[in-house]
Amino acid sequence: SHRRRHKDPTASPTQFPTYAPTATPSVPPSSATPPPSVPPRRYELVFSDEFNTPYRTFSDGHDPRWTALDKNDYTNDAQHYYSSANAFTDAHGNLIIRSEAHDTEIVGFDDVAFRKTKVTKHFRSAMLQSWNKFCFAGGVMEAEMSLPGKHDVGGLWPAFWLLGNLARHTYVGSSEHVWPWSSGVCTDKSRTAQLVSACDRVQH
Repeated sequence: SHRRRHKDPTASPTQFPTYAPTATPSVPPSSATPPPSVPPRRYELVFSDEFNTPYRTFSDGHDPRWTALDKNDYTNDAQHYYSSANAFTDAHGNLIIRSEAHDTEIVGFDDVAFRKTKVTKHFRSAMLQSWNKFCFAGGVMEAEMSLPGKHDVGGLWPAFWLLGNLARHTYVGSSEHVWPWSSGVCTDKSRTAQLVSACDRVQH
């Protein structure tokens, strides 16, 4: 049945809505539930790199924390080659990762035809990794950087991200049967195909 709205505000809650919102609540609001008390956490700084030292280079073995790759990137149909010469700090200590049009001939492996093939990458850039040099479990990671390009123009894919030390980016075989493609889902395939999966008694 249709219920008519009362034109005048009600003095107490009823099953009929009021005609219009009132200036003051009909019933005093209850006090808000206080937030749970959480003891303050104290963090200890274990690693910091401000990139404020001029003329650093990052070829393999040149830096205690970072390694710049000299390697083809064949993930995601990448069009570039990673060169350690394209990562350095300038005279003011700013980290520079330079992307440029530059031909690099490489011998790669065609995983469809299962044979080595010679290809030319027409762009060159750089990737810095801390793989196997700095590892941590838990805590807070912060980074501040200026990324190139515009948000609505394609062609560039700058990024800063974390990857578990079990795997190493661009070394695709390092993550097979280990982590993290099954995520937190246990399937018949991941139960037997992965050493670490959501099917484990203790999930990782």
